[in-house]
Amino acid sequence: MNPRPAAATAGLPGGLWPLALLAAGSAGLWLLSWLAEDHLLLGHGPVQAGLRIGATLGTALLVVMAGGRAVLGLGLSAGLGLEPTGLQRAIAYSVLTFAASAVVLASFGFDITAVLTTSAILTAAVGLALQPTLGSLISGVALHMDRVLHVGDTIVLDGRKVEIVRLDWRTAIGRRRDGTTIVIPNARICNDTMVVYPAGQPVRQDSLFPAPANVPPQRVSELVTALITDFPQIDAARPVMVMLEGYDPGSALARYRARYWIRNTWDGPEIDSEVLRRVWYVFQRHGIPWPVSRLYEPGQRRVAEPGLAPGGRPLEETLAVLLPPGPEREARARRLAEAGRLLLYAPDERLILPEAHAGGQFLVLAGHVRAEDEGAGMLAEVSPPPPLRLQRLGRAATLRRMADALARQIGPYAEHAVRQAAARSSSLADLCREVAEEIPDPARRAAFLAELDVAEAPAQGPGHRFRARRDAAGRLVADPPLRAVEEVAVLALPAALEGQLGRLSRAG
Repeated sequence: MNPRPAAATAGLPGGLWPLALLAAGSAGLWLLSWLAEDHLLLGHGPVQAGLRIGATLGTALLVVMAGGRAVLGLGLSAGLGLEPTGLQRAIAYSVLTFAASAVVLASFGFDITAVLTTSAILTAAVGLALQPTLGSLISGVALHMDRVLHVGDTIVLDGRKVEIVRLDWRTAIGRRRDGTTIVIPNARICNDTMVVYPAGQPVRQDSLFPAPANVPPQRVSELVTALITDFPQIDAARPVMVMLEGYDPGSALARYRARYWIRNTWDGPEIDSEVLRRVWYVFQRHGIPWPVSRLYEPGQRRVAEPGLAPGGRPLEETLAVLLPPGPEREARARRLAEAGRLLLYAPDERLILPEAHAGGQFLVLAGHVRAEDEGAGMLAEVSPPPPLRLQRLGRAATLRRMADALARQIGPYAEHAVRQAAARSSSLADLCREVAEEIPDPARRAAFLAELDVAEAPAQGPGHRFRARRDAAGRLVADPPLRAVEEVAVLALPAALEGQLGRLSRAG
């Protein structure tokens, strides 16, 4: 039930009725004081004084409220288009209250000069004692008025990035990536030079890498640009620039700088590391030797091809395992190894194939690949990027997390159950489903599976064959599009040797 009379608020915009009531009350008190001024009983004494005091205080309160609304509403909101903050409201009403109080005291005969002198001395003493706090408070006013720093922005403090999670009058509360909370005085933010990364805005990143001086710079630029645009953490709407910075004749290498924009400033170190990692794999696939000193022997300058099996088996032995048994098995493996070209891919890298192998066929020798959507890659729709491979939990950490979650459901037996199931399961998804059967309640079992969420996309292992086609960007990619789950070794074969493969056995 609304206690305000309908007649009192009729025709008034929302929020103005308190001012109207206060104005009506103050006017009524002044009218009563004026009418009772000549009355024999009410014209003198406490009644007349009370009426005058009430009218004066009501008028002063009306001036403070109306003035505050005018300054905040007309000055900031309407004039500057800014929504007043709590600090700005407090300052405006404090100044108006101080001025109104001085006028009221003067109207009742108080010596304002003495009051101001005493208050000035007291204010000076308090100001000296609270100088750091007052400095931070005034700096907080400036920060709120300038609106340069917002919650969610990231600043660089003492060489480390800090995300702002709260802005108060005196301090700013920040959080580092390691989880520690930082309390920063506003005075330090205002007095020091701060680098501010606005929330939700891409940040420029530079990566430095070498390349052999005898490789054409345009070829290096095109290869590195293609690998950088494959990252979903990169803002593909901005240009990727691969610039030649100079030559080093002493080591016969060229120095390059790759400049691009990342969607999240916190991913900068990891993406820089992944770019350098994938440059190595791109050079290997295109026969570009990794730059080394000219003092090395020619054999030491080549990009080494690591063993393809856990035991470091050569290429021929790895192929022999995949080929069907027969009298010519080893001979066929030898011919395929001599005619084929080994291509290595980093974890999470899309299988983009060298142009020299257009029309051929390809065989996965080691590692696993998974299919991706047709729209994935450089032309994918903007969405929250997945974590990089090195940002994800490893198998040991995932098992530990699984055991802890299961222990909350069935108790200490969970660790033994996870250890036994891990020895039998071929993937984390199968392991999760197997240990979930230890929970008898269906609802709690579903909650356990939802908490872990370790579903894995179907993957193809050694022995998987595929061909290549052009994508929308004109690149030679796997058909259907594939992406490496871990480090993957692919053998590129000429089309003429397709019959040599026969029916392969799957080894993984």
